[in-house]
Amino acid sequence: MPIAAVPKYIGQDFTEASPGMRFGMYLNLWGIDQRTQEHLWETHDTAYEITGKDRRERSKSVENKAPALEAARTLNRHDQQRMVALETRAHALAAALPDDSHLLVEGQASAPFTTGLGIEHPLENGFAFLDPYGLPVLPGSGIKGVLRQAARELAGGTWGDDSGGWDDSTRYPCTMGNETVYLSMIDALFGLEIDDGAQMHVRGALTFWDVVPQIAGNRLHVEIMTPHQAHYYQQRQDTKTGGSVTPHDSGQPTPIPFLTVPPGSRFSFHVVCDKYRLTQLTPELAQGNRWQQLLAKAFEHAFDWLGFGAKTAVGYGAMTIDRERQEQRRREEHERREAAEREAIERRRQEEEAEAARRRQQEFEALPESEQALRELAAALEGFAGLEPPLDKSRHGELAGLLNKLDRKARGWTEAERHKAADAIEAAYDRFGWTPSGLKKDKREKQENKRRDQIAALRNGSGIS
Repeated sequence: MPIAAVPKYIGQDFTEASPGMRFGMYLNLWGIDQRTQEHLWETHDTAYEITGKDRRERSKSVENKAPALEAARTLNRHDQQRMVALETRAHALAAALPDDSHLLVEGQASAPFTTGLGIEHPLENGFAFLDPYGLPVLPGSGIKGVLRQAARELAGGTWGDDSGGWDDSTRYPCTMGNETVYLSMIDALFGLEIDDGAQMHVRGALTFWDVVPQIAGNRLHVEIMTPHQAHYYQQRQDTKTGGSVTPHDSGQPTPIPFLTVPPGSRFSFHVVCDKYRLTQLTPELAQGNRWQQLLAKAFEHAFDWLGFGAKTAVGYGAMTIDRERQEQRRREEHERREAAEREAIERRRQEEEAEAARRRQQEFEALPESEQALRELAAALEGFAGLEPPLDKSRHGELAGLLNKLDRKARGWTEAERHKAADAIEAAYDRFGWTPSGLKKDKREKQENKRRDQIAALRNGSGIS
């Protein structure tokens, strides 16, 4: 049984580790002698079986590459959650960008996708994982390179008359210091590199985000490449042909497994444009979001003819535009923006109401005590609106309590303020009744007279020391 080259205290159960860790640090590849349990540090186990006519026990090598890759390719529940969370986060970040500075293209793999094969690895072919999440990734730099090539091919006219609007003429002046260089639209969008023979380096207006694929079936696939002339490629003498290193039909095929993202996996491509810089470099590409139209055409060309990642020459990395999902994303984004606008409007309304209430409170606190009390009474009487006199005993008791409270406060006011308070109390009793319902005539008259006397005393200041 193969083991990972890790300290003993870590153990050998890595089912909860990410695919990147299981393919790298925790790769179950290194063989053991199945009899002695000795570590061989080779990519095979040494097993024993009785074979041959003489029925003798013989040792044999059991290759560990296939089971090692099998253990590395499954996405556990944590990986699946992280995969979805990373895509959700990317869409949330993009949603905060203006529509004219962001382009989203939803792609779906129509063939296996692989990348990072050149990364050093014990299995000869590496694979690109996103640290620290350990999930497959298509780097933004790789996307940029493919789309730049797509733009060049469209602009060069080698793929027919439909250039999609791309043009490779250098007609946009860019001055840096005392030097001026003329840019094409490809240079303005993707940048100009000194390594490409340019006199100066110019940063392009586009930024390409890394893509974390949403893997179909939550499992990576294992593909096999089988070079038939390994001795020729490696310049290793072949004993079968007298030490020759030239290619020949008797060369031994060498199966080499490698990881891929399976067909049907989804890729969300996010491209961000620095509109300010693009306006400085090529104003016409910034107008009417022309840069988005150009890039959409470059994506179509890349999907149809170029592919993404490694081994595209033999069909890997081919994709199609997932128009249904792209339209769904547009609808979701439109609904989200409308909801955000409604929330913003409601938030502004609440803020305005709160500010108006604050101002009213400040104005109220600046009023004299008498005016505050009269306004408080008016506000309290709104709770009795719509009631017809006479009120029942309970509600009339509430009314009388409010009016008596005002009467007590008004005793210390000036004569003019007392008259206003008395008028307000009298108007309230006239409106809602001087007595509650259910009283006999003599009691109603007695209570009404008492309250009128109380109001008269408030007006003329009787009983006020």
